[in-house]
Amino acid sequence: MTDSFRYPLKQAIEPAAVLIPHALGRLLRDACVILFFLIHLQVFVSVPIKLNGGPLPGLGFVWAIGSILGLGLALTKPLRTAAIALGVFPFVALCLWAYVSSTWTANPVDTLRASTFMTCSFIGACAIAAHLSWEEILARLTLSLGSLMILSVGLAIAVPSIGQMTDILQGAWSGVWGEKQAMGMYAALLILASLALALSNRKYWPCLFLVPLSLVAIIGTTGKTAILMSFMGIAVLSVGWLVQKDLRVAIATLWTTIVVGCVAIYALTQGKELVFRLLGRTPDFTGRTEVWREVAYVADKRPMTGYGFHAVWEDQTSTAGPYQWIAEGTGFFPQNAHSSWLDVTLQLGLPGLVLLAACMAIAWIATLVRLRNGGPGALFAVSALATLMMISFTESILMSSMDMPWMLVMLIAAKSMQELLFPTSIPMPRPFSNRGYVHGRRDIAPFPPKRPFPR
Repeated sequence: MTDSFRYPLKQAIEPAAVLIPHALGRLLRDACVILFFLIHLQVFVSVPIKLNGGPLPGLGFVWAIGSILGLGLALTKPLRTAAIALGVFPFVALCLWAYVSSTWTANPVDTLRASTFMTCSFIGACAIAAHLSWEEILARLTLSLGSLMILSVGLAIAVPSIGQMTDILQGAWSGVWGEKQAMGMYAALLILASLALALSNRKYWPCLFLVPLSLVAIIGTTGKTAILMSFMGIAVLSVGWLVQKDLRVAIATLWTTIVVGCVAIYALTQGKELVFRLLGRTPDFTGRTEVWREVAYVADKRPMTGYGFHAVWEDQTSTAGPYQWIAEGTGFFPQNAHSSWLDVTLQLGLPGLVLLAACMAIAWIATLVRLRNGGPGALFAVSALATLMMISFTESILMSSMDMPWMLVMLIAAKSMQELLFPTSIPMPRPFSNRGYVHGRRDIAPFPPKRPFPR
């Protein structure tokens, strides 16, 4: 065989030897990211608990796997991950303060374990921001949330004993999760992720069927909070889209948003009774005000230190613990403070509250700075951050050890900061260039040899 026949063959084999391991590495990375998302969605814990009818021993290894995945993703790009983590330094300080709280907590082992899981979750979020573009993040997040939502709706319809709540709020859809609130919240986030992903690339338009599916799921949960999340998220995403279209449109949209926001605040303060009736709520937020009052009272006993990270709600047996004081004051046994800000104050004191406010502030600043030129990824970031911020005042979703809402906040902050610090670190996909064809015939392959072939 002559050199003219061997030349294209060797030229094709050499790039394949490089591209195949690279493709396998990307496949493994994507699998780790999706598994990381699924673990934070807590599906590997909630499903066994639902099937067993109660807690199961040994489920803690799920959080260990999530920690290993986060650290493994970071080790593949350690310098870039560390730079992004330092860019959102309030999150680092909050993790360190959670570790420090183990010195005065009544359950130091639980505090250290929860602090480690939260730190690994933060490291994993920074690593994902270093590895993937917004389009890639949205694609994997939509795949994770969408598959679980399809399964949840199917279980709620076909297997009500598993897919619906049976103890309290009987008949409300909960899907693969333990509570209807979780299914409603993730359905609202799935709507935002699907819309942003469809805006980023036309090839993802088929995922828009997840929007009506999520609306059906929200209706099935009978949760009004999820409806508010959906409306607010879509409104913020629409406003952001208008801001990105044109500078004049952006200015007009900004002023319109300010006026509408002022009217909404006035309506909530002056006509709150009517608002509560429209929402089907009571002025005490379904008993939450009693919990808030008792949590604030107990938190005032230790204003500067709190009682330790994850040391209050997990210790429900100690008669001298803060949980029993809260339960005695409310007359029932709450599972959390129903407020992220009060919960952090109870666990980490005023320093923890200040650090949490700093974390949310830097997330908002980085997201808003990137909004004008950030594309669909910035639209999802600002809309998801707005919805999570809204429900953080009535639900304990922030500052958790390994949970999707808090990890999503950390990911939004990390990715927005990464785009500010390293705007060209993750190149956009290039269109296919047909360089091998010139004037209708196939010329030399687009991969030149590294060295000349012997004649």
